[in-house]
Amino acid sequence: MATSSGFWATAPGRWLGSSKNILGSVFAVGAIGAQLVFGLGVLWPAIVGASYLVGALVAPRDRVDLRIGLGAGASADDLKEQLKVLRRAMKGQARRLEDDANTILTRILDALDEIVVRWNDLASAPDQRHVVERMIIDYLPMSIQTYVNLPRTFALQSRVEGKKTAHDELIEQLGILDTESDRIRTAVYTRDVDALSDQSRFLREKFGRSELEL
Repeated sequence: MATSSGFWATAPGRWLGSSKNILGSVFAVGAIGAQLVFGLGVLWPAIVGASYLVGALVAPRDRVDLRIGLGAGASADDLKEQLKVLRRAMKGQARRLEDDANTILTRILDALDEIVVRWNDLASAPDQRHVVERMIIDYLPMSIQTYVNLPRTFALQSRVEGKKTAHDELIEQLGILDTESDRIRTAVYTRDVDALSDQSRFLREKFGRSELEL
């Protein structure tokens, strides 16, 4: 299921556009048609409701797609929108993301939010700017959507060829992104600290004790 904005990004909107609602509605319409043609008796409303439930139950789960189609050179506003999509995914996929993953993901998103607010400050650091851009529009969405599209039991328990579980892999990937996003955020704020230090030095020189003595 591709990610959209506005009403279709809300829980009711996502359900209306889901394959479960669509197939359930098809089954319900079929039951209504059977009532009109053959007659289903006094219990026909219950049969329509049951048909909808059956359709919703047998429909396959929608696959999650968290990317909104951004490319290289995305604006700060575009990146903010992508970050909003990822935060909504944390809520919408809460049952598929474990607490440890949510904790790390929250730290990453907080760091990226702060960096994007200062997007112009990274104009002189194109390599770091590129890394942040790829994290927001590619690395982070892919890590999350690949994980949540797996059956939860498989993601938590199954080890392919004796290697890590999907959950272990996700935590490792998020850990790398967490470290890198924090490093870049620190670099951005270090410039402010340096500027503040320069201002302190200026004030000490300008208003040192010798100039204050009468």
